[in-house]
Amino acid sequence: MFVHNVLEKSAPPADTLVHMHDHAFAAAVRARRRALRLRQDQLAELAQCSTRFVHMVEAGKTTLRLDKLLTLLDALGLGLELQRRPGLRVADDLTPPAS
Repeated sequence: MFVHNVLEKSAPPADTLVHMHDHAFAAAVRARRRALRLRQDQLAELAQCSTRFVHMVEAGKTTLRLDKLLTLLDALGLGLELQRRPGLRVADDLTPPAS
């Protein structure tokens, strides 16, 4: 499902992964809020954060408090998913195999 606003680019489909540093993340949050017919101040009240915080998320600010972001996403019925990037080494990858 695409949520489209004639004044901005289309948001990605709801099941599409977007990267935090992409403008698509901010657009997805904004599109979801608009699809729910919420103003920024109404979302802020639901998420127990400031309207300024909602604005910063929708503006694409890349340094945000994770706890507040998760609460905001939860209020929108959204969430974060972590995926290991190809080539990224983590602790388990660094442990030598048992002989």
